Amino acid sequence: MASELRVNTLKDASGNNSVALSTVAEGSAKAWAHIAAGGASLPDSFNSSSLDDDGTGEYGLNFTSAMGSANYSAQATITFNNSGSNNLRNATVESKAAGAVELDFAYTNGSGVAIAYDVETDASVAIHGDLA
Repeated sequence: MASELRVNTLKDASGNNSVALSTVAEGSAKAWAHIAAGGASLPDSFNSSSLDDDGTGEYGLNFTSAMGSANYSAQATITFNNSGSNNLRNATVESKAAGAVELDFAYTNGSGVAIAYDVETDASVAIHGDLA
């Protein structure tokens, strides 16, 4: 039998550090993923069903539960082990849909040209917004 808990505020065990439930529901990431080196897998994730390899440096993260629209916030980051190279690594959101986000990874060469590359060490993405 399913049960339901209705509360307005959450507090820690000592009755301190309260937070409104609306902050928890609206302020928490609705999806996130850790992308392994090479973009081959998702070692850890939440509300992320799969990762598409769309070509060198291009990936699509698919959500288990869709967002309400494409008007959500998405942040992508890359871990870079700079072993003597001065190239800047870029992690960008290419496009968004309710059910997925497309990510691009590149480095900027000495001439300032962005060159697509596969994830070298690991990358992360976080999605904030309203679920459908």
